[in-house]
Amino acid sequence: MTYSIVARDAATGELGVAAQSCYFALGAVLPWARAGVGAVATQSMVDPAYGPRCLDLLAAGVDPAGALEQVRQADRGRDVRQVGLVGAEGAVASFTGSSCIDVVGHAEGDGYSAQANMMAGPGVCEAMAAAFEATSGALAPRLVAALVAAESRGGDARGQMSAALIVVEGGRRPLPWEGVVVNVRVDHHPDPLTELARLVSVAQAYRLCDAAEEAIVRGDMEGALARSTAGLALLPGEGNLLLSHIAALAATGRVAEAGAEARHLVAERPAWAGVLQSLVARQLLPLPDGVTVDELLA
Repeated sequence: MTYSIVARDAATGELGVAAQSCYFALGAVLPWARAGVGAVATQSMVDPAYGPRCLDLLAAGVDPAGALEQVRQADRGRDVRQVGLVGAEGAVASFTGSSCIDVVGHAEGDGYSAQANMMAGPGVCEAMAAAFEATSGALAPRLVAALVAAESRGGDARGQMSAALIVVEGGRRPLPWEGVVVNVRVDHHPDPLTELARLVSVAQAYRLCDAAEEAIVRGDMEGALARSTAGLALLPGEGNLLLSHIAALAATGRVAEAGAEARHLVAERPAWAGVLQSLVARQLLPLPDGVTVDELLA
């Protein structure tokens, strides 16, 4: 019993799904997405099989409406299901079973579908649609904005508990678990949407951290520094991000700045000193010639 939205970002091709419910750990069963294939929200008396089965059919070239119909017809419990899905090109499909609990609804637009059941009142899906269309920027924050709008119209009749969001790349990948941009969930929280928004920001910071480390491996040290700086702007003081930042600073000759950050890191948690030593010994953290970790920390 929940509200959800599936959508495609026309600018990037990214595909995503997000939801909130007064149900424990909805992220374990409701949201499904595969890079370059589609995204699915399966809810009401949830049957998780709709997720992988619809995605497999989309991957095989079946359009969203056809994929949903095939899976629905094979489901004896279809009257209590509610499902929304979006394909790689932005086509959408949705279904609300006749036995879903009021207030139910759905709203479709260009590249998205919002669906809800057991709501406190009408207008929830329309609010999601309006917020999604009115919000600019990356797909993940637009999905969060849609959920916040749903809650502002009363949301789940029972209240709030859990939330989840998945965004994947628009291009296909060889393996189904590849191409994930964001995958975060809140399993049990008094304010799951605020926490979900925070985790989306954290995920972006860590994505920048990963990009910084990839740049270091490529030898693009200035690029690594730009990415680590951007990541820390989103999540100041985070140890893992600081580690990438220290490596980028040292590799670009900013040894004094790298040392200051390293001392701060070790002051917060002394065990980081051993991590730094081990990374340098294995040539995973590049330091300028003649500079040791002990000198960095001095």
